[in-house]
Amino acid sequence: MPQPSIHEPAASEAHGHPSSPLSTGALEERRVAPERVRALMRLEGGLQGRLDRRPLLYGTLIAAAVFVAALLVGTLLGRTVAVAAGRNDLRGTTGELGSDLVGAACVAGVLWRLGWWRDVGFGGPSTWRSLRLLALPAVLGSVLLVGGLISLDLSDPGRLALSLPQPFLTGFWEEGLTRGLLLSLLLVVALRGGRGPVRAVVISATIFGLLHLPAVLFGKALVPSLVQAVLATLLGIGFGALLLRTNALWLLAGVHALINLGPTLRGGNERIEAFSDIFGLSSLLLAVYGLFLLRRIKSGDQAAVVQHE
Repeated sequence: MPQPSIHEPAASEAHGHPSSPLSTGALEERRVAPERVRALMRLEGGLQGRLDRRPLLYGTLIAAAVFVAALLVGTLLGRTVAVAAGRNDLRGTTGELGSDLVGAACVAGVLWRLGWWRDVGFGGPSTWRSLRLLALPAVLGSVLLVGGLISLDLSDPGRLALSLPQPFLTGFWEEGLTRGLLLSLLLVVALRGGRGPVRAVVISATIFGLLHLPAVLFGKALVPSLVQAVLATLLGIGFGALLLRTNALWLLAGVHALINLGPTLRGGNERIEAFSDIFGLSSLLLAVYGLFLLRRIKSGDQAAVVQHE
């Protein structure tokens, strides 16, 4: 007797929700982790109010609000602490640390309030799939880490100590917000219309990139900010695809931290002149890799179909 596929009513009813209107055939044409599709259906079944009516609009507003809070409130708090401690030379570093702390607190608060920790991808190892796909980003992150260690900036130990937590905080809150919450809502919109995941991944990555531009308001030069926005978009495409294939948001946050750790260790040291080029090339490779992972599977190659107990 054939087992029901994920888009049949039993899939959502098994979790206590009414039959979901999602059309998951577009995901079944790709190797999307069954656990990720199950989570999307649970999330969609629990949407209420404005999030249910306009997931894209309000998901984007939530992401923008968290970024603005992290940038404005976190940066100001961090800089104020440095000034109060008589360390004006660390205002930039403490501002960045404050931004990451506020961003992490906001994301944790939003996911706790909505009850979406597991459904956006922050589940345990039993929900992870195809972890071999993380090998490429892990290698790229390791290359950047080695470059950071070679060009380690020890001229200001205080700055370095305050900088070390930042990659890990950034990895958590940026992945949780954009690949977790925002991409999940975009996928709900796409699947309600019977569309595939590629558009949702690209849109979420583009929004992620654009949200880096307000840093100009805090003194960052326009051209570096534009470059960072482009690189963040490329990285977002790769990471969005990896989330769909692995359902391992904790590990993606760790890889994100690894990629950011190299530039953090380097600081202002220009010992490796090609470092920025390596970072840019890594982001481009991740984007191409992500689109490859989201390619259409040839007929006859069975994609993700959930088997019910």
